Amino acid sequence: MSRASIKSHFTNWREWELNPIVIKELRQAVRSWAVTGMLLLFLTVLFITSLIFLVGQSFEVSENIQLGGSMFSAFVVILAGASIFFIPLYVGVRVAAERQENNPDLLYVSSLSPFRIVLGKFLCGAYMAVLFFSACMPFMAFTNLLRGVDLPTVFLVLALLFLVVCAANMVAIFLACLPMSRPFKYLFVIYGIFQSFGIISTLIGTSFLMMRSGVGAMMTGKDFWIGVATGVGVGAALTGLLFVLTVALVSPPSANRALPVRIYLTASWLAGGLLGFSWVAQTGDASRMLAWTYPTFGVMMFALLATVSNADQLSQRVRRTIPHARWKRALAFVFYNGAAGGLIWVAGILVATFLITDEVVTAFPKSYATTAANEHWFATTTAYAFAYALSALIIHRRFLSRRPPKLAGLLTVLLAGAWAIVPSIGLFFLNQLSWKSVEGLQLGNVFNVAFLRDDGQLLYHLYFAFSWLLVMLVINAGWFMRQVRIFQPPVPVPVENAPPAPK
Repeated sequence: MSRASIKSHFTNWREWELNPIVIKELRQAVRSWAVTGMLLLFLTVLFITSLIFLVGQSFEVSENIQLGGSMFSAFVVILAGASIFFIPLYVGVRVAAERQENNPDLLYVSSLSPFRIVLGKFLCGAYMAVLFFSACMPFMAFTNLLRGVDLPTVFLVLALLFLVVCAANMVAIFLACLPMSRPFKYLFVIYGIFQSFGIISTLIGTSFLMMRSGVGAMMTGKDFWIGVATGVGVGAALTGLLFVLTVALVSPPSANRALPVRIYLTASWLAGGLLGFSWVAQTGDASRMLAWTYPTFGVMMFALLATVSNADQLSQRVRRTIPHARWKRALAFVFYNGAAGGLIWVAGILVATFLITDEVVTAFPKSYATTAANEHWFATTTAYAFAYALSALIIHRRFLSRRPPKLAGLLTVLLAGAWAIVPSIGLFFLNQLSWKSVEGLQLGNVFNVAFLRDDGQLLYHLYFAFSWLLVMLVINAGWFMRQVRIFQPPVPVPVENAPPAPK
């Protein structure tokens, strides 16, 4: 490498700067008495706890060989409680305050990209977690000098706890960026506080189980690291999904919000399918594939509601990025904003999931009976979901076209709920409502599919759902073709009678 290239390489390094959101947030955190006071209280509780254990041991006659393990367990409880309760709450409240329209903060007046803003918020939460963990680390290392715990267990428990805290921070940021009023956000804060108890109890139980099972000896096995990598990978994928969804929420309405979300979900779907197939190939149990099929179905149902809530008209900012090549434009149509392309994307993911699962079950028939019983349910529920969504689109376009596009997603939920509740209300007034009537055939009610046990009645549901879907496809065909035709890059307008350029 020449001297000039080396010089230019290090010159570019000087242009690198830390995320300004991180600098802003950390500066405000240092000036905040909430962070300083919580950290001092955290250290005080750790010191008093260790002092209680040591003083209590001095009054005992025999030596406690599990003193280190007991102190480590107490420190894990304190660290998990302080981290899960305080850090996500602090980060989420600050983001929610900046999302208020009467607060002209960075989310509204900054020229930074939404990606950098959300990344800065996430890194600030991670840094605060590092601060709390660093304060607790000397106490954790001190337990290793006693008996009952080894260093591999200490580092592994702390690493997993740190990842959980970072994931909780991302959940708090996502909830704070949801377009809701302040009372609803207060309800989410209350729900998050109660949910933290479950998270903390799960973390404490897992850490205790790891200590009793001897993690240090298990680390030499390949299966242990495969399980840990699988769990961490799934958690990282969910955290990444919340990250891209948060970026889409804080992006302006004229941006191509759907593109990064759909690309990320497609990549995660492929990675999850490969992971599920590797587990099936290793164990020979086809039911392992359902751990990929069912989550895919659940995520795609939420994606369907978000897709039908998209506007039909694309902004000029999005249209300028539409490719001119036909095959590229066809691919972009599926991933760009718009309900028509999103419906194709959701349908493609679900159909591919069904076909792949069916092929894997056929190739590994060990649990075929268990898996085959769910095939009719999967196909029928998917057909009903698309029928509801397309019906909601028709109602919105023809009767509520002046209302926001997000109303179509709400109509989809209302159609499914009304079709399930109205028959029960009619049976109630006829004094014929019973559990047997709920288990009876109710065509059009997607929830009724889960209660049926007769294969013949399931076939009736299947035929009705696909017939309804076919009718909706025919009615929406004209709208769909118009969306395909208008998905074109803008035609440059020639400048007529322009003055000659100066010489």
